[in-house]
Amino acid sequence: MKTPRLLLSVAVFATAALAGSAAFESAQVFPDNPMPLFPNSLKLSGVTEGRAVIAVSVDREGRVKDHLVLAYTDPRFARASTDVLREWRFVPARLEGEPVPVQFELTFDYTLEGAVITSGIVDHFLYDHFRNNGANGLAYRPANATRVDHAPVRIGGASPRYALEAARVGVRGVVTVRFYIDEQGNVRLPAATGPADAYLTEQAITAVRDWKFEPVTSRGQPVLVTAQQEFNFGSGDR
Repeated sequence: MKTPRLLLSVAVFATAALAGSAAFESAQVFPDNPMPLFPNSLKLSGVTEGRAVIAVSVDREGRVKDHLVLAYTDPRFARASTDVLREWRFVPARLEGEPVPVQFELTFDYTLEGAVITSGIVDHFLYDHFRNNGANGLAYRPANATRVDHAPVRIGGASPRYALEAARVGVRGVVTVRFYIDEQGNVRLPAATGPADAYLTEQAITAVRDWKFEPVTSRGQPVLVTAQQEFNFGSGDR
């Protein structure tokens, strides 16, 4: 039987607003990264295809700093994907020639003949919509906002810091942070959605990373959800 191979296509969400600019260069996958294999236990059970979607955070050195499973048709496809992803390296994304940290989402589509990695991040950063058809329907994915029992409730963490000196010299602006809330109520992979002052962006993301929420539930069961928070620095209301 043929060994699965992978074709790669990566897009970046954290800097999606900059992606159309010649000043921004997307992260690139190293071609010699180890490739995931179709799980043998699924072959033996007659499964011939599957999918896993993984959110990935990559630092300015091209190292994977964090990842989060967003969706899968079977958890074994998710495990196969994350097992190799921990060892992956990337050519860093660059803005104005300087390496920058980014986040993106990878979709691993598995067949017995090969696995294809694609990405739809530029179209939609936070996955509210997944193809969910027939035998390849997803068994796990973020809960739709209309199907949760209650809106996220923050129970821990503070507002971003805003230095008096920054306010005095006129460093102002709006920063929107998008993030995931996992089944334990922890914030995962927070990132700004577009260009903003670097200092304000850092303060916003640092604050959100330490937030804690009551687990969001759907029909009484904890679920993964997506969220966003806007901070207006300098307006007196954050």
